[in-house]
Amino acid sequence: MAGVSTDEAMRRAIALAARGLGTTSPNPVVGCVLLDPDGDVVGEGFHAYAGGPHAEIVALAQAGRRARGGTAVVTLEPCDHIGRTGPCSTALVRAGVARVVIAVPDPNPVASGGAHTLRDAGVQVDIGVRADEAEAGNLAWLTSMRRGWPHVIWKYAATLDGRSAAADGTSMWITSEAARIDVHALRGTVDAVVVGVGTVLADDPRLAAEATRTPGPTECRDAFSYQLTVGGTVSRYIDCPSDAQRPPVTAALVDLLTRATAR
Repeated sequence: MAGVSTDEAMRRAIALAARGLGTTSPNPVVGCVLLDPDGDVVGEGFHAYAGGPHAEIVALAQAGRRARGGTAVVTLEPCDHIGRTGPCSTALVRAGVARVVIAVPDPNPVASGGAHTLRDAGVQVDIGVRADEAEAGNLAWLTSMRRGWPHVIWKYAATLDGRSAAADGTSMWITSEAARIDVHALRGTVDAVVVGVGTVLADDPRLAAEATRTPGPTECRDAFSYQLTVGGTVSRYIDCPSDAQRPPVTAALVDLLTRATAR
């Protein structure tokens, strides 16, 4: 991949970001491609798990001195605060990057401001390249940041006559193997799986994400059932490793459902 345009590099960065789906919560997925002054790719990376190095840091480590005078193409505005890792905006400035191309501004008030810091340091900043595609890849996180509630995906399978199972309970699945693979891949990208209490009582489903890649070290999946009727709740939690933390989206979703039943 040599002599690419920033548009092509952003397309690659968006593809890289997608590799972090399911392992970065509560952080966003981010991809970064570094171009040298001639437009050649000298580094690339993505954020793999919360607490791990950000996409820009991975790309800078690959590029080394070749990043100086070059362009960083990033799917999300570089962070500008010190959390579990340092600010990416400062790292880009120290590396001598001359231009940063950003798809989507960071809506998180804690971490935003990277574009301002970069411009103050004399770095050219352009925002909005392939923004729609980058937003689509970060939809769950952006929904949480912008609206303050979880992004919910509704998955439903039914036969042509509107049924979800045989009346005598003999049908284990009504979907194809390909559809079930897609469902498990989808489960691997979310923090929580919610089913109706009737499903829990009738089927006792595992709600696991099978045949998916290993989560990051702080990842913990929750599967629970919540009956949306006043006074009726059933909760089933998968045990978490002792060093793991329950994703914040789970608590937010439980709170949302609790308030819904209280109306």
